[in-house]
Amino acid sequence: MEQEAPPAKKAKPPHPQDDASEEILARLPLRDDAVTTALSSRWPRVFSTLPRLRLGPTTFNSRASLDIGYCDDDDRWVDALDRVLDGRLSPVAAFEVDADMDLLEGYDDWFYSFFRTLCRSGGLQEIAVRNEHVHECYVVPSPVYACATLTSLELDACHLRVPGKLTGLRAVRSLVLRRVVATDVGLRRVVSRCRAVERLVLDDCHRVRNVVIRGSSLKQLEIHSYRPLCVALKKAPHLESAKLSLGYGVAEVSWSIYNNSDSEIESKRGSLQLYEFEAQERREQRKTDEATNMVTFLSGLNCAKELYLYLPYEYAKILRNSADWLRSGFKEYQHLITNEVAQKMLLAWAAEAYPLSEHNDGAIAQVVSCLQNSSPNLKVLEIKNDFFDDRRASTDVPDFWEKNMGAAECVQNHLSTVTFYLNSECFQGRSYIDLSKLLLMRARALERLSIKYRRLEDQDRYSAELESVQSELPLWPRASPGALVEIRAVDRLPSWY
Repeated sequence: MEQEAPPAKKAKPPHPQDDASEEILARLPLRDDAVTTALSSRWPRVFSTLPRLRLGPTTFNSRASLDIGYCDDDDRWVDALDRVLDGRLSPVAAFEVDADMDLLEGYDDWFYSFFRTLCRSGGLQEIAVRNEHVHECYVVPSPVYACATLTSLELDACHLRVPGKLTGLRAVRSLVLRRVVATDVGLRRVVSRCRAVERLVLDDCHRVRNVVIRGSSLKQLEIHSYRPLCVALKKAPHLESAKLSLGYGVAEVSWSIYNNSDSEIESKRGSLQLYEFEAQERREQRKTDEATNMVTFLSGLNCAKELYLYLPYEYAKILRNSADWLRSGFKEYQHLITNEVAQKMLLAWAAEAYPLSEHNDGAIAQVVSCLQNSSPNLKVLEIKNDFFDDRRASTDVPDFWEKNMGAAECVQNHLSTVTFYLNSECFQGRSYIDLSKLLLMRARALERLSIKYRRLEDQDRYSAELESVQSELPLWPRASPGALVEIRAVDRLPSWY
């Protein structure tokens, strides 16, 4: 009689704590992950399969150097990371490092080989390399450009030396480039190659002067620049929000020798001309047509629902030198920048060293009115002012508001929420108060108008002006009888950049 085969053994189900262990370890820096493996016999296996590796400069320091904030031995750091990779039981899905890349000086071949291994593993989805060295940039290893599995790429303080043929990056959905050194063409090729990108952040890109973006899947765009930048969106049909932040007037802390080409750096090496950043900034601004740059940027945003602009008063100072811009107020360009879907707009102005003057006030009024008139369906408007000296403001501005904004489609029929974030100094003048009054008188759909001011140590200096505004508020006529009007102090102003 034939003996029956024994029943097949059931696969042992995963321990219910394994998933929890992996989730906990994935949130910790690598050094902490390694220490916790001593707590359970299962955790060493979990450690070797962790999807995310998070490294810092002190990750592999000796016990005697745990309290210092830098790498105590570059050789140990490299060797230890090699051992971690050799002990892996599965590919790394996310690699994240925050360290001074200077610790890899002399390890160029190893750096290339390390990323070649990561990028060819077949499972790498995220890379984030944040260089803490403020003066030295590393070169992005070429295997990164060939990685076909990446969905998130964040690079900081590096050289983008784009190879002649790009074979990867098509799956990248989030691209963040901070303080990168790149040419216009190189940056354009990388951005265009990331065809699936939904979030794009460009933060202080050295040498780049013209950015061309084609993103059929792009939803969020953030651009921060301390230098004049022309941004052209050629194709972004799904764009939901766009943010432009300019940081002029702080060249001594924001500029770098990498703004120059490699040949210029080499020819001027050892010369003080290489470090005369303020003079370089002034020369560059004189050659820039800021009005055309702004038109180019706004004309590509006709699908964006939210717009954030953070502009320094130095920007208004430059705009006032454009006679055509001040005369026309962009009226001849209105059809190019009209946005039928925009519903929320946030405008911020900063001026630690550039108080509002008669000319600057007029330039800012032009920007605000232009954006209002080009967004007929706007519902939410927020304006923030970090610093304000209104004592020299133009007396023509109240008439300007009435003439250029009173009949705007969004003001008449759609604007429902208006918020001003101001410092107490603003109450010394009338610019924002007069704008608030105009909106209250003309906005038929208005539900709430808020004036929020930041408390200052010398708050009593402006108590008389504040009391005057508070007494005026109930007396202002309202196009929307049910509109709520408030003025109140806050501890801090919101940050939008």
